[in-house]
Amino acid sequence: MPMLLEVKPDLPVEDTYTHEDDTSHLNQKDADAADIALKNQVSIRDYCREVPMVGIHTTCGEAASMLNQDQSYPCVVLGDDQNRPLGLLMRETLYRILNGRFAADLFYRKPISHVADSSPVVVDVHAAAPGIIDVALSRTEQHFYDCIIITEEQRLLGVLTMRDLMSLSRRLQHEAGEERVHTITESRQEISRIHESITKLVVSAGSTGEEAKQIIHLSEQGESSLMQVKASYNRVHQHMGGQRQHANDMLTSIETGAGMARSIRSLADQSALLAMNASIEAAHAGDYGRGFQVVASEIRALAKQTREVAGDITSLLEGIGELTRQTVELVRASAAEIEDSALHVSEGGEAFSQLNAAVEGMSRNAANIAQEGKQAGEVAEYIRRKLEAMVSGDEI
Repeated sequence: MPMLLEVKPDLPVEDTYTHEDDTSHLNQKDADAADIALKNQVSIRDYCREVPMVGIHTTCGEAASMLNQDQSYPCVVLGDDQNRPLGLLMRETLYRILNGRFAADLFYRKPISHVADSSPVVVDVHAAAPGIIDVALSRTEQHFYDCIIITEEQRLLGVLTMRDLMSLSRRLQHEAGEERVHTITESRQEISRIHESITKLVVSAGSTGEEAKQIIHLSEQGESSLMQVKASYNRVHQHMGGQRQHANDMLTSIETGAGMARSIRSLADQSALLAMNASIEAAHAGDYGRGFQVVASEIRALAKQTREVAGDITSLLEGIGELTRQTVELVRASAAEIEDSALHVSEGGEAFSQLNAAVEGMSRNAANIAQEGKQAGEVAEYIRRKLEAMVSGDEI
């Protein structure tokens, strides 16, 4: 019985897989991915074999003569007048039927529609190659090696043999491998960039932590200085309180002294009045009262001096009292300013405390970021090594 010798169709050069030790494509950018995808586009049309289409009235003998004339035909396809496939007759099937003892007499003049497969697998040329392979592999053992009929707009375009399907599958696997290597390479490069970014992030977080520590140190120094200023203000405020009390006591003393001066002046006035009365009485006494009149004159002069001195003391005490009151007002105003400044110093101290808390929180966050970044960097490095191992394994 004649055996079927399938001839592989002429394929483009890129369809033939040869393993080359070329890793230059692993370092290409995304633009190369588009070139690879364009190069690796699979077209079912490239694998189609031309086979004769016969009518349903063609006899088995005529079909056998047609297949004998061209041994490259693996089958004949039954079709209607519009070239739409209706059935499939494989070369082996026809030869097996005609090689029987009485087969020539029984089948030679019969139409091939009696022996052809009326339910062949028919797919469109634009169908996905993996789907066609799945359909072919899901057939029963009886029709496993039958051709797949390829149509375009429901008209016969050609057929695919099992060898064609294997070549197609090999090309798909080769392209999937190339795409996998390209994807892994890109992933490795991305992981490397992520690792570099994480490393920079960890370094920046460490620097931020150090800067935060310096800020905390300076803030603590500033807070300590403010506390010292506040303590100084409190001491000054206490001293001013004492000075104000002393000034108040001085005013009280001045007022007492002024009262005493007024009393002295009153006594001087009374003494002058008594001296005048004594002079009058001395004049009445005549010669006997002249000595007493001299004493009265002296007393009157002394009372006048005392009154003048008392007036001077009163004026002096009033001036001192006015200056003391002004001093008390200045001390009171200074104390108010110091109290207001102390309040601002307290607010500044609270602000420094809040700043310390915020910076400590930032420092903790920076430490957490550095720790998490370190862990993420370790994971990225682990993934990168795994991807490198996968790429190396694919290239061996």
